[in-house]
Amino acid sequence: MNGKMNFFLDPTKREVRKSSIMNYKQNQQGLYLVANKKFINWMEVHTYCHTCLDALTFDDEFDASYCATCNEWREEQCSDSSCEYCENRPIRPLDPRR
Repeated sequence: MNGKMNFFLDPTKREVRKSSIMNYKQNQQGLYLVANKKFINWMEVHTYCHTCLDALTFDDEFDASYCATCNEWREEQCSDSSCEYCENRPIRPLDPRR
């Protein structure tokens, strides 16, 4: 059988026909990631933590995003030693501020 499995269903024996996956509303089309019982639009995946898949929070004081659940920054500090945002940034975002 050359590595394929074929299933043939008799449509006359199906009492309830499920709607086609192509029957979506205009605003619901696209790709989604399903995680933690949530639908995340593929275009918004970058705004979620890659570890726990919770939404990221943006810290205006340090101009960087972080995950509050993991308590980790999701953006690296820049290489500029005199950067006003990075020079006083705590190791973890929820640590006490100086």
